[in-house]
Amino acid sequence: MARMMASERAEIESAAALWLERMRGPVQDSAVAARFDAWIAEDPRHVESYARMASLWQSEGLALAACATRAGNDNGGEHEDAEGGPRARAYRRWFGLVAGLASLAAAVPLAQGLFAPTHTYEAPWGTTREIALSDGSHIQLSGGSRLSVRLTPWSREADLEKGEAFFDVAHEALRGFAVEAEGARVEVLGTAFDIDVLAGGRREVRVYRGLVEVAGASGTWRLPAGTGLILDGAHVRSLEGIGGDRPGWLDGWFDAQDTRLDRLVERLNRTSRIPVVLDDPQLGELRVTGRFEMDSPQEIVETLAAIHDLSWSREEGRYRIGRP
Repeated sequence: MARMMASERAEIESAAALWLERMRGPVQDSAVAARFDAWIAEDPRHVESYARMASLWQSEGLALAACATRAGNDNGGEHEDAEGGPRARAYRRWFGLVAGLASLAAAVPLAQGLFAPTHTYEAPWGTTREIALSDGSHIQLSGGSRLSVRLTPWSREADLEKGEAFFDVAHEALRGFAVEAEGARVEVLGTAFDIDVLAGGRREVRVYRGLVEVAGASGTWRLPAGTGLILDGAHVRSLEGIGGDRPGWLDGWFDAQDTRLDRLVERLNRTSRIPVVLDDPQLGELRVTGRFEMDSPQEIVETLAAIHDLSWSREEGRYRIGRP
């Protein structure tokens, strides 16, 4: 579903770029204007996407490029003026500027945006991976995670398909930064936050700096630093008292607060080179609270067995937890 949403958004951006190019042309016939009116009124996202590209059009970089184009046309115009007079020269200046802007519209949004590649990153189980994006943002992927990122001149989009990632997003006035995570959408301007996509579609968002907006199937929430949200099917739960400037897993720790045993094992397996398995799936419903050093999987297994009076063993390259 998340990939479908990202694809739909890309289609909207592509359509907005094409409409911007058309509507900036010198002449618009009534049929084209009517089609544009119908498209812009069809969906509020069309208005948003078109506005973003219009802002790009008016950005300083494009303005400088437009001046350069106009200067070039002015130089050429002196020669033409001798043959066509002031009125003809004025027309050529105007026409050259429009043509130059049209070329820029095609070169910048279309070449850099519509054909901007999507980069996919993965972190193998038992490892973490640091990613530095070209916009200055940094992402750290937990083991067993997969993330796709696409940067265009007017947008920054990511899709966390599975696993956990910590985002330290570089602030930009024009482009936001949005992450799709199994049907939830997290949008920011410049902040640091963590998203965890767990088995069964459970998603957890924690904010460490700035402000984010989370949109899910049942509503939209704005989360300031120090708070978070859990989306689990139709259930939504707020998180409070999130301290520090980044999640504990980046330093090798996990803080469990009445956490299901299977969720702790899932997180442990992201960093442990020796996987942990539960012999009985019902053991996953047991709860645990405490701070665990994820670099010591055997100590965690021993602790979990002691807390719930379970047995454990190491065999066939795995830690097994079961009933005595």
